[in-house]
Amino acid sequence: MYKTKILLVAILALAAFSPQAAEISLDALPAINDFAIAGGETEQYIAATNGGLYHSHDRGQNWRAHKTGFGLPATMVATTQEGAVYAFVVTLGLLKLDGETNQWQAINNHFGSQVLRQLNVSRLNPSRLVARNHYGKLIVSDNHGEDWHKLSGPYQPNSEAEKRGRELYVEKCQSCHGIDGIGETYTKQALTDQNYLMAPALDESAHAWHHTDEQLVETILEGSPRTPRMPAGKSSGVSAVDARDLVAYIKSLWTQRELDCQGPKHMECM
Repeated sequence: MYKTKILLVAILALAAFSPQAAEISLDALPAINDFAIAGGETEQYIAATNGGLYHSHDRGQNWRAHKTGFGLPATMVATTQEGAVYAFVVTLGLLKLDGETNQWQAINNHFGSQVLRQLNVSRLNPSRLVARNHYGKLIVSDNHGEDWHKLSGPYQPNSEAEKRGRELYVEKCQSCHGIDGIGETYTKQALTDQNYLMAPALDESAHAWHHTDEQLVETILEGSPRTPRMPAGKSSGVSAVDARDLVAYIKSLWTQRELDCQGPKHMECM
């Protein structure tokens, strides 16, 4: 996650120096991350760039910036068989284009530290969206993008400890560390304040599995000396048993690779 944040901060800094021109040429576009053509009576070219979303109505010769997300990294744009257009803009999340107004509507901004790079819609079930994040993992929505889960399916606890741990996580941890441990969602403050420490993902995508159970329990109970945003859990009533249940839940979010490589062994698995 930290490498991703550094890259996004650099992109955002460059975009901040680019004025929002009324119309620019193809050569003047910020670096393009993805591209799509929206259908209709007149085709609209749409580019997801490091400086936001741009559109062209003359087959890509001249471009205008969409007001939504200007200056923010846009990492993907995709059209569906039915003509819907989706895009992902960092800090704004998943957006959908209103064909009548040509304005972007917010669909979901609870992706944590994930950044979407690709999106497809099922031909058999148009409500099912499948996306690839920048970690290379596939995530799925079965309600047009409003809620997401891993391709393997929604989370299901395998033990009483995991069940209790998830209940504690939702109560005490989810507001910072995201749904099912996907990490804190990017904000403008997180991207522009170098001293701002984002709450990391606790699933397999970050580094929680680099630590032993004992180290994770200690962090939960004692907090982190790096930031006051991670206070000592024991000060708010979290017991040692609670901490172990939380760790059981966190570990249930990992794949077998992370379980096998947990702790000091993680260097052998990098």
